[in-house]
Amino acid sequence: MKRESNVAVSKIAAYAEDPGKFVSSAGGAYNPKLARMGTAAHSRIGSGPNKAAFVVAVLVIVSTLLYFKIIEI
Repeated sequence: MKRESNVAVSKIAAYAEDPGKFVSSAGGAYNPKLARMGTAAHSRIGSGPNKAAFVVAVLVIVSTLLYFKIIEI
């Protein structure tokens, strides 16, 4: 069986912070609060753009262009 050669930075940081806790938790999360914060951060990053904000921005831009008579209908 071939072992993975890549190690996540978070695993290195967790080991550097407290090697004993890292080993006793088998490399898993030993601080539930920080694990939840990390999961939430990853979810926000991967959630993609907000469609409502995009629609509002387009409407504001178009209405501004119409108001200043840069475009006409």
